[in-house]
Amino acid sequence: MKDYPDLFAGSEPGREEGPATRVLFLDTETTGPDPATADVCEIGAVLASYSGFARTAQPLQEYLSLIRPGEAIPPEASAVHHITNAMVKDAPTARQVEPALRSLVESADCLCAHNAPFDFMILGRLLPNTFRPLLEPRILDSLRLARHIWPDVPSHALQALRYRFDLGADNSGDPHRALFDAHLARELVEFVISSGRTGCADWAGLVEYARSPLEVSTFTFGKYRGSLVEDIVAQDADYVRWLLQQKWVPADYPDLYSTLLRKLGPEGGRGK
Repeated sequence: MKDYPDLFAGSEPGREEGPATRVLFLDTETTGPDPATADVCEIGAVLASYSGFARTAQPLQEYLSLIRPGEAIPPEASAVHHITNAMVKDAPTARQVEPALRSLVESADCLCAHNAPFDFMILGRLLPNTFRPLLEPRILDSLRLARHIWPDVPSHALQALRYRFDLGADNSGDPHRALFDAHLARELVEFVISSGRTGCADWAGLVEYARSPLEVSTFTFGKYRGSLVEDIVAQDADYVRWLLQQKWVPADYPDLYSTLLRKLGPEGGRGK
């Protein structure tokens, strides 16, 4: 872990500041796309301190380590992050870096990752003592935040947003590497905050805003896969009512569940 001077501090000299909020921006590179089975081959993290939403003059802290996974890195994964089996042959295991990670996690008031469920599912499985106790109100998903702010852009992938909004120009290292992407998630969140479009007053509100239901426009499963939700609500309200009665829908598709409830309306889809 090392400190380096802050380039974008939001505090002003002589300004009285309240208690700081410490946000840990985190990213993992993995052996595959399935969080239920993938292992970690690199972890990067950036700890930043904020007074309100203004970054303080306290230096950023960054952490980076290659990780020796319990399985070989497939060439398809290496093609994305360019981490090879030779590079991690002598790297520490996830368990060996856990004390350093736990120190960072315990010092943070809020943790942020882009597509947070992916990273935290893997880390919760590999390092349950450090990551499973985390409560949702402490986790900010910058992917959901971006989807709320820019619902109509074609892609909310971190690298797509990087090019769309010219982020990461001052980041060292390479895209799709853990520390670069942890910094990029930080820049993205700070960019969203600077836009003033969230209406949030503090980090707790920002977390809740990102967790709030998203509008879903298209079915991604079932007989209406690829169809517009609005069309199916109008054409087959009985199917929508059936979906709303299934316990797995709010559990597995909470945003769709919320969207269907809103679109079905108080009349229960009658008069289609």
